[in-house]
Amino acid sequence: MALTGNIIADAIAGNPSSINYTMFVAVFSMLCLFYLILVAFKEDFAIHPLIPVILDALNTLFFFAAGVALAARLHVHSCSNQVRATLFARLHQ
Repeated sequence: MALTGNIIADAIAGNPSSINYTMFVAVFSMLCLFYLILVAFKEDFAIHPLIPVILDALNTLFFFAAGVALAARLHVHSCSNQVRATLFARLHQ
């Protein structure tokens, strides 16, 4: 969340939708986390027993989609440790 927030803060002419989506996923997961912590300590907060499972499934799906979106935006083709400044400069366009 902090890295995405810094990218958004440093942007001069707006952000790509993949960056905005990644920030949405981070905020959504934090809100779900607060709810899921309450449910873990007291099950009376769960309106229906499937809501925590559905929220976990949504978090998994959203995080996977955000990872794929960022990888596609950066044109990542492998998991090597070579960092190219030109790839990261595209985030600020």
